Amino acid sequence: MSISPISIPINLVGPGSQPDRSVANTIGVPDTVDTFSAPLTPEIADKETAIKCRQFFIDLYDEMRLWNTDSGDAGPAFALNLFDTQTIGLINQMLGEGEVSIRITIPNDTFDEIRIQESVYVGVWRVRYFREGRPIADQVEVSAIPSCVAEAAYATSRPGLLPVEPGPEAMNSPAILAELKTALKDWAPGSPAFTVNLSHLPMSAEDHQVIDKAVGEGAVYIISRGFGNCRISSTDVRHLWRVQYLNNAPTRLMILNTLVVSGLPEEAMAASEDLEDSVARIKELIEWVTQSWELPAVELQS
Repeated sequence: MSISPISIPINLVGPGSQPDRSVANTIGVPDTVDTFSAPLTPEIADKETAIKCRQFFIDLYDEMRLWNTDSGDAGPAFALNLFDTQTIGLINQMLGEGEVSIRITIPNDTFDEIRIQESVYVGVWRVRYFREGRPIADQVEVSAIPSCVAEAAYATSRPGLLPVEPGPEAMNSPAILAELKTALKDWAPGSPAFTVNLSHLPMSAEDHQVIDKAVGEGAVYIISRGFGNCRISSTDVRHLWRVQYLNNAPTRLMILNTLVVSGLPEEAMAASEDLEDSVARIKELIEWVTQSWELPAVELQS
């Protein structure tokens, strides 16, 4: 009897029987989101300090409650220089630290640096002025973003791109600079932001050098830690900003690199809804410390 060969393919199964699968190598994206967390109520050394601290937040609450966030008027500001060290320390603990930090380098006759830290209450900012490393002014300001940010960016920049001659290796930078030149010429207060996404364009090393020379470096540097990290910096060109997003891997790889034509990048600004939410949270804080510190009752207007 003859036996015909089997034409049905036989596939082996089990560990080691299949080829290794390739794994996609991708840049990680932000995977954590910061949420509101009220600062811990610290122990108080004396009732007098506690009452002064609470009164500061009562005044802050009243001013924020009455301020129209959409009016365009400057928000309330409170100088902290008049408070004693103990009260300022307690206020600092109650304000906490939020997502946005800003540093401004702007030498003049009065100060040479401004350091700004958003509190855990969105839109409530701690603004400190320094001269040769020494603090000379200290205040709390309520706003979408402190007014000194736009003022410093404007005062330390110039209209129009800086002159630069692209070399033979430049590919897309001449076209990018032409777009930016037109956008800067057309921009006016209230205009929507114009964004150039450098991450999605083929760019040579010379392209990056050309753009760096044309836009220069400004005086304002902003870090926003929310969904990943966002770095925002002013340039030497008025109304032109660098906005860069990084993932939260240890190496902080850049996942988005843009140039934005606008008055102020919206990524750094508090929204009206966030400011309204901060009013409610500060009211809760006052009620909480009144009970926790066993202070005399106070009636708050809604």
